[in-house]
Parts: sequence; structure tokens; C-alpha cells
Amino acid sequence: MIARWILLALLPVVAGIALTQSRRLSAIIGMGLFSFILAAVYVLMHAPDVAITEATIGAALVTAIYVLAIRRTGRLIVVADEVPSLMAREGDHITGLEYEILEGFAREIGLDLSVRFVPLRRVRWLIAHHEADMGAGGIIHLADVEGSLCATPAHLTTAVYAFPTGKTPIEPPDNAPDYEGYFSELASHCQNGTLSTVATSLDLARVLALGRTGASLGELDRVDGAFGYAFLVAKRRTELQKDYVDYLHRLRASGRLDDMIGRYFS
Repeated sequence: MIARWILLALLPVVAGIALTQSRRLSAIIGMGLFSFILAAVYVLMHAPDVAITEATIGAALVTAIYVLAIRRTGRLIVVADEVPSLMAREGDHITGLEYEILEGFAREIGLDLSVRFVPLRRVRWLIAHHEADMGAGGIIHLADVEGSLCATPAHLTTAVYAFPTGKTPIEPPDNAPDYEGYFSELASHCQNGTLSTVATSLDLARVLALGRTGASLGELDRVDGAFGYAFLVAKRRTELQKDYVDYLHRLRASGRLDDMIGRYFS
């Protein structure tokens, strides 16, 4: 009798916890636990057939269906080129300003952040073909982004450097930075002196990272204009865009964005 009353008292507590979870998976686990407790109550009330039904359907089957349903929708899938100080791997962890921004945003909207590192040019293709939710990794905010894509407001100002072309002044590149392969491959080109054959322009974060490797970048000239780092989103993802813009505004207004920038670019 006492056990039954204890379980009955737990039911509204577990239900309340499940309903207040910001992450979908946590909420589903909570409702599965609710069904298991309810099944135990039915057993104590001498209704084993109802308990078996509740355990197999309410706890096991329904929970499994929900978990399968949110395997994709429960994650914020980001594709990115690896850029030191913005989005980079350190052992089995990912660090950087953009990773910290996206991690906080994913937590804000109740999703789990999933980052996949790809070559820079692959980022735009994956977003345009709806294989990922957002693109990151030192993306320059330019007005002429591809038709199916849009750029979020810039979260950090930067500069763009181009190889001399004989033109004065240097014209802003259309898709800076833009190159084949990963940043690590770009660094190897920089070491053997063939960087200009694979990249027409570089942003400040990449220039600083390449400079730390001991590479000589004296041939680069700064491009006139105002540039900033942003994320790429498919134009059809209007709700995701709005949620991110609101989050970025709060992040900047609270001063937390400046604190993040200071930690990675001090």
C-alpha cells in the first residue's frame, strides 16, 4: 500500500520534470519513465494485463518511435571548415568562438549540436542541398551569397587579404575565402610556397593561423571594405534564422559575445 502511494506521488513529479525539459530527448526519456512508474502502479493494483500493455506500448514502443522521430530533428547539424580560434578540434573536443556561439544557440532552442568538418567549398553545397542546418568555419558575410542561401548577421568583424593581381585598388572577392580542401591542406600549401595556386584570398583568422605556423604571408594585400564572420543558413529555414538573430542580439546585448571574443582573440 505504501509503495503504491509513493509511486502515485511520483507520477506528477516525473510528468512535470518531463514537460519542463528544453531538450526533446530528455523529455521523451522522462515520459518513458512516467510510463514505467504507471505500469508498476497497475501491478500493485492487481492489474498485470494493463501493466504489461502500458510497459510494452506506453514505455517501450512509443518511446522508441519518438526517439527515432527526433534523430534528425533533435539535432542542430552544422558543417564547417576547421579554422583555429573559430572552429577547431583539440583532441576529442571542439573549441573556438563559433563553436561556443553555436553550442549556446543549440542549447537555447533545445537541440543537440552536431558538427561535421568538411572542405570549405563543400559547406555551401551541403546547406544548399539541405544536408545540414547551418554552415560555419570563417564564412565571410557578403551580399551576393548563392540564391538558395543567406548569411546571418556578422558576429565578428574581420579583414580580407588577397594575392596581388596588378589591380589598384584590389577588388573585393566574391566568395572570400574560397578554396578546395580543408584548412589543414591549405596550411601545407602555405609551407611549400604554393598557397596562391589554391586560394585567391584569405580572411584574418586564417592569416593569423598560417602565420603561427611560420609561413611567410608578406605577399598578401589587404582588401578595402568592411567584412565580418557569419553563418550560412538555407533561405527556407526562416524560423531558424529568426531564432538565431534573436539569440545573437541577446548575446551581444548581455556582453557575453564580447567575453567570448576576448577569450579567443585577445
